Amino acid sequence: MTKLIPAGRSLVVGAVAVGVLTLGTAGIAGAAAPDTSVSASSATPAALAHFNCANATKALTRIEKVEGHVSAGLPKLKAAEAKAAKAGRTRRAARLEKRIKRLESTTFGDRLTKASAAIEAKCHVAAPAAS
Repeated sequence: MTKLIPAGRSLVVGAVAVGVLTLGTAGIAGAAAPDTSVSASSATPAALAHFNCANATKALTRIEKVEGHVSAGLPKLKAAEAKAAKAGRTRRAARLEKRIKRLESTTFGDRLTKASAAIEAKCHVAAPAAS
């Protein structure tokens, strides 16, 4: 029963991350297609064509919260992966390693950064201060 709660927590964090990414990109096709634009101003029209600036602060807060959850959760995931590997649970260790790689990837961080920069550029709002 206690193993179900951390799994549910990671599911919620994943769902929040997916929700944030769909705000910053033009749907699933936009997230899957490689984007070669570097500046936020060039990404703003296509990526945020239907974004409502009234939700800008809420979206930026959500992006910041996801980044905080990821940075707080990585040490726990690394410890769990090391514990599983030490105990001989190779399948669990491999799954945890895969999740760690995905969260540490530059692509994931770049998408969140790009989405927040595009929202700030389009709506002319600053990211909320960390609390």
